[in-house]
Amino acid sequence: MFIQQALTDPFFYFGWIIFVVFSICCHEYAHAYTALRFGDDTAARNGHLTLNPLVQMGIQSLIVLALFGLAWGAVPVSSAMVRSAPKRAMIALSGPLINLILCLLFSLLSVIAKAVGAPGAVHFLLIGGAVNGMLFIFNILPVPVLDGFAVVSAFHPGLERFAQKHATVIFLIFILLLWNSPLGSIIFAAGYALEDAFVDFFHSLVALLF
Repeated sequence: MFIQQALTDPFFYFGWIIFVVFSICCHEYAHAYTALRFGDDTAARNGHLTLNPLVQMGIQSLIVLALFGLAWGAVPVSSAMVRSAPKRAMIALSGPLINLILCLLFSLLSVIAKAVGAPGAVHFLLIGGAVNGMLFIFNILPVPVLDGFAVVSAFHPGLERFAQKHATVIFLIFILLLWNSPLGSIIFAAGYALEDAFVDFFHSLVALLF
């Protein structure tokens, strides 16, 4: 169980928790902020223009994170308040884009930390890069409840109506697949691969410049 790493590898355990909490809160804040900019103040009225994990994630998500290393967040939005399909898609995409940017940033900082001889910081920052790589890959999947599906359904209202009826069942099946098939390992591997690509790019850039 993930919580056992609090004893066997506390550096990774607490680093993972710190970055998951920070990254999910940034993800949800991006949704709330983008929705507000496009005319939907639902999330703002409900207090989601914040990085407070108790608001963006909730106590249940934080407990599951501490035990199993997994967590979630959510902000309320009203698609009826944003008529433009591209704007609705951008509201959905803003969260994963923040994770992609954070993956890029932490990868860059890890390369800088390695250059100045700070191995502890390198290890810590690579955890942050991996977390955000995984969050990006996971959330852009076109599965009901996830942002990837919201992006697609913004342009196809029929999909949104379908999701309102069947989203819970489909998402539960998806979660079962994550736990009982290679799908979960593939998403984790894809997140690490994205981080590795960024790190390799910045290493090549540093070598080229210096």
